[in-house]
Amino acid sequence: MKASEKIKGIVFAYNTSGEYEMVKELGVEWMRLNICFPWTDKMFGTLSEEYIQARQEIRDTHERGFQVMPATPPLGGFTYDEKEGKTCWHEHFPDFVGEKGTEAFYENVRETMRFICEDLGEAAGIYWQCMNEIDIPVFSNDYADAILADTARASAEGIRRANPEARCGINISCYNENAVRIADLVYREGHPFYYMGVDQYFGSWQPGDVQDWIGVIDGLYDRYALPVLANEWGYSSDGQMAEETPDPSQIPLGLNEVCHTKRWFNQVGGGHTPGIQADYFRRGLRIFAEHPHCLGSFMFCWRDAYHCYHCGEPDCPAECFWGIVDTECRPKPAYYAVKEALEEFYR
Repeated sequence: MKASEKIKGIVFAYNTSGEYEMVKELGVEWMRLNICFPWTDKMFGTLSEEYIQARQEIRDTHERGFQVMPATPPLGGFTYDEKEGKTCWHEHFPDFVGEKGTEAFYENVRETMRFICEDLGEAAGIYWQCMNEIDIPVFSNDYADAILADTARASAEGIRRANPEARCGINISCYNENAVRIADLVYREGHPFYYMGVDQYFGSWQPGDVQDWIGVIDGLYDRYALPVLANEWGYSSDGQMAEETPDPSQIPLGLNEVCHTKRWFNQVGGGHTPGIQADYFRRGLRIFAEHPHCLGSFMFCWRDAYHCYHCGEPDCPAECFWGIVDTECRPKPAYYAVKEALEEFYR
């Protein structure tokens, strides 16, 4: 695949307000957008307001000239609950979908994804992300591996009922023993997937630097013999380093050590700064352009967040400083670095 044919994408988050022209000026052609479970009361029942809004954003994005990779709902997620005042688990598939682990549930998942694919129509691009980071508790809680894997497979099977040409994949949260163990279940014989997807945040969530992506792509391609997509990657532009590791027993359920301490445990040389973030993106985009087994990437993310969706706090490094523009949509150095890299490496 030529570099000019690869996915030049970004995750269009957080707190976006239709900055399409500004994104287009970057040279970005793809956006990843979430789509949620559609109905409030029963299968094929009343559409939720959340679904209607998500569908409209996907349609609007497509109409403005972008390809959209929809990300289908995981089983749930640990997110901050304003009513409870704490981080709680929220199910994404209502009880009426069926008991998880049963064939009735998987068939309803297939039919849900068939409906979503048909409902989005041409607004959905050929690439789909099925669920999100099913290898970590943030999006899997304590569900059995088999349920996670078979829900991901059912999601892709449903999408392909509506569009047999759809190119589906999952995104593991990182490249480690646990992640590939679950991916092996998903990609066992008879799977419906086109690509193998992975998220990596070297220097933030994981030790290392952006050049470590080369080994990840090589390892996944050798293991699954499928093209590899970087579904999420990036570098936080702010946050101090922790001086000591917290006692895991003191971290509330559903939170991570970064939310708990408001500190990072990894960084690349130079620390978490806007300038280092810019250099990181430039180096990463070159790697993805040049690697023969990489489909491309979705940078994470477009805009800084006002609040961390995990813990609800402002200025939490876990989620607040990933954008290439700030909360007021003012470009960081990374914005210009990305623009230059896409022009130079993806001709």
